[in-house]
Amino acid sequence: MDTVTLLINGTKVEAAKGMSILEAARKAEIYVPSLCYHPDLPLSRRTKAVNHVYRGAEKAIGDSLGKEFEGCNLCLVEVEGQQELVPACDTTIADNMKVFTDTKRVKDARQEKLMLILAKHPHACLLCAQKEGCTREPCPTNVPVAERCCPKLGNCELEKVVEYIGIRPDTPRYVPKSLPVVKDEPLFARDYNLCISCSRCVRACRDLRGVEALGFIYKNGEAIAGTVAQTLKDSACKFCGACVEVCPTGALTDKELKAGEREARLVPCKYACPAGIDVPKYVYLIAQNRFADAVAVVRERVPFPIVLGKACARPCESQCRRGKVDEPVSICALKEFVSDQATNAWKSNAKFAQPTGKRLAIIGSGPAGLTAAYYLARLGHSVTLFDNMPELGGMLRYGVQEYRLPNEAFQKDLKEIKGERIEARKSIVFGKDVTIESLKKEGYDAVLV
Repeated sequence: MDTVTLLINGTKVEAAKGMSILEAARKAEIYVPSLCYHPDLPLSRRTKAVNHVYRGAEKAIGDSLGKEFEGCNLCLVEVEGQQELVPACDTTIADNMKVFTDTKRVKDARQEKLMLILAKHPHACLLCAQKEGCTREPCPTNVPVAERCCPKLGNCELEKVVEYIGIRPDTPRYVPKSLPVVKDEPLFARDYNLCISCSRCVRACRDLRGVEALGFIYKNGEAIAGTVAQTLKDSACKFCGACVEVCPTGALTDKELKAGEREARLVPCKYACPAGIDVPKYVYLIAQNRFADAVAVVRERVPFPIVLGKACARPCESQCRRGKVDEPVSICALKEFVSDQATNAWKSNAKFAQPTGKRLAIIGSGPAGLTAAYYLARLGHSVTLFDNMPELGGMLRYGVQEYRLPNEAFQKDLKEIKGERIEARKSIVFGKDVTIESLKKEGYDAVLV
């Protein structure tokens, strides 16, 4: 890989050829502030304005169709030999380049750009000496609610940038515009009073997801972001949440998300599953036609993908977030489908440890016994199953009606579970034919009853 050597604030930095100054600086742990830049998104300055957007029911028509986004310009830096300051996010590094990110000229320019952003965003709390630990209500200085910061205070990306750059004393007071606050859409809430039109949500929707439910316009020189139709559903939104994840303010939020429950709230299907199967991952892999990989994901937690596809009670589907948009994803049916489609190729993804020399006895070959045997064998142990019935399976074999769980389906899963490290001894009565003491005398290192 070709590399470039440059100096940033006198520090020698080596970075990959083609990187921007911003990328090279952050790689070297030199902070350069920015709000429109995001490492997972294309460059903001390549995004073009559309004809119109909606903020709730309000339609805003632009006057500069196709104009490229100008960026927040908070990442301005000084490059030796160039008269003007340059945006670090859109300037490619070069050999022997000398960059300065903390000169007075740079700091003054950033404060000026930040002042333009804060003039259109509630920021009274950021100026308050009592903001640390403040609950916002009641306000100790009686600032009007519309001028206060949002509930993300203390955990806001804009706030962190403000703390680094500093607020100019002549920054104008925020004047509320009473823009729409959309709370009646599925899953997400949008407060246009908190939007700084950084275009992150637009790029996440358009470039990451290929949906284009969001856009921005330029009107009288001001960038305005919104939906392409009055509602997210009419805008063909997929409700994937990518826009919420990249929003640097509280303009886009997940209505169900609460502190300390982030993953459980965002991925309720996984947490509703008694086995903790990574539902979003295997559903995504199915959509990519990667059936063997999808089956491997299920088998990471449960060795019965075919059985679950036939007889699972589907607690995941009742919690599926998609149900708040239209209807839940058919998670169980997808599991059955992919189990029928996949071949033994999933085994190439499964990790089987080297033999440990340990011998384990498992009493009972029902769901628990078979599951334990499968995963213990993958850990490298030799396993023997003992069951008092003439066939393995316990309640799966003898307790579930044939119409609900055909024996043929169960036998397919059982065939995959049994391997060279698993031995089965059937019609053996525990307590009569074998005991824990007798098994230990046979050389078993552990017994699971």
